Amino acid sequence: MGRRNGLRGLALTALAACLVLTSCQVLNRSSVAQGLQGRVAWPKDGDLWVYDLASKQQTKITNLPNGAAVTGATWSPDGQRVIFAQFWRRPNDRSSGADLMVANADGSNAHLFAERDAANTVLETPEWMPSGQVYYTIRRVLNGRESQSIVRQTEGGQPETLVENAYDPAVSPDESTLVYVRSTRAGQTMLKKTIGESGDGCELISDQVFQYLSLPRISRDGKRVALGGSGEPNLGPSGCGGDPRSKATAAGAPPGPDLLALLQPSVAEAHGLPADVYSLNLDGSDLTRIADIKDDDPTVAFSPDGSKLVIFGVAALFVVDAKGGPTEKLTDQGGYGGLDWTK
Repeated sequence: MGRRNGLRGLALTALAACLVLTSCQVLNRSSVAQGLQGRVAWPKDGDLWVYDLASKQQTKITNLPNGAAVTGATWSPDGQRVIFAQFWRRPNDRSSGADLMVANADGSNAHLFAERDAANTVLETPEWMPSGQVYYTIRRVLNGRESQSIVRQTEGGQPETLVENAYDPAVSPDESTLVYVRSTRAGQTMLKKTIGESGDGCELISDQVFQYLSLPRISRDGKRVALGGSGEPNLGPSGCGGDPRSKATAAGAPPGPDLLALLQPSVAEAHGLPADVYSLNLDGSDLTRIADIKDDDPTVAFSPDGSKLVIFGVAALFVVDAKGGPTEKLTDQGGYGGLDWTK
């Protein structure tokens, strides 16, 4: 009888813990976006829009012609200007491609930052760093074959090639580290290298881990990288030295069960192309699911203080704690393309 009561007490304690945790999640759902500051630049309806987080107001800052579209954006270090990738067909061209444009924060005085070298060349995924360097991808098609390279360029300067057969660059704030994506016969791999050193660097995520990888971004403190990954991860040691299965715990605290995972509905176990958002250390350790959204090719940007992530997917524009948790919608309309968050 005493044993039965003891088990019943344990069950009630576990249930109470789950109820408290669930209540906390409910509270978090209404508080994730509270007190947010700054502006998010993101593509919407073919143009570039700015979302003011304090006022929750959206403003369209470009007015592109029919057939043109913004595919990604990055703020200047001071937040006074923005560079965006504009996919369009130039006058007298027989095919479409993309250039990088630079404009004031309100969209005025838009002009070329970097121009493609052929009608069908695409410049995309820009990231504007504190030094003034802008890192981006160049995609070229020649004789039916596509090639990609990652370059960097200052305003008014010439592009400098950093890596061939690579795309989707993410750069640490001190510009010491470059994370990028490369296509393989089996899928996609994510690599990390020291900028300025020769070679491709180490394999951060192999092509066996996810079915698809989306544009990565490195955290403001330079310690972690966030990205979208399709399918349940097939974990194995990283080529950069860390084990993605290792989990960081608070000092002096023993590791415990992942109660948040236990409370997730069964749909969270689905497989296939829909992606969630993950982050991991730059040595490949501690792969963590940040947002369970099952969206298509989501892109991310860290808040200026690094505590939050904004996520852009087909379903919506979301915000989530950078350590993981419930997401909250900022807008119901989604789409594709890179975004950025400034003060």
